[in-house]
Amino acid sequence: IQHDVHLAREAQNYQAFPQHFFQHWNGYNLVRPIRNPVPLHAVVPQFYGYYKPVEEIRGENASQSQPPPYLSPILLLEHCGQPIHLSSLSEDDLEECASLCLRFNQAGWLHESIALRNVLVQPGLPTQWPIERDNSRDNSRYDPEIHSSRLIGFGRS
Repeated sequence: IQHDVHLAREAQNYQAFPQHFFQHWNGYNLVRPIRNPVPLHAVVPQFYGYYKPVEEIRGENASQSQPPPYLSPILLLEHCGQPIHLSSLSEDDLEECASLCLRFNQAGWLHESIALRNVLVQPGLPTQWPIERDNSRDNSRYDPEIHSSRLIGFGRS
């Protein structure tokens, strides 16, 4: 959306996040007030940059009466799957999603837009290559019980 500041603000937030938000830890941890250990994956997707298009110079034959088409900036992030569906999550999965929000808050951040669309889940471990995370039944390494979650949507944080 033209003149929307959320994308630029989200890029600034990604640059200000502490390093541990992006780190792929191996193992489990206790995140209070959750009583059970939860996987300790990255909280947010890997951030690869914020790219704004350079305004093109118009040629002599271009119509001066029409404004140039809008070119949106790009926020380049790691692909982290699809939004969660509560009906398909186990109790462990719900605790893992809750732990992402709690870890985000414990680091001094407030999300301001917690919604199902802002919590993503993908099959496999984040340390696997995307081809290894493929959820096709032909993949011998596919385990439907193994997946990882991330928070997104920090334009209001």
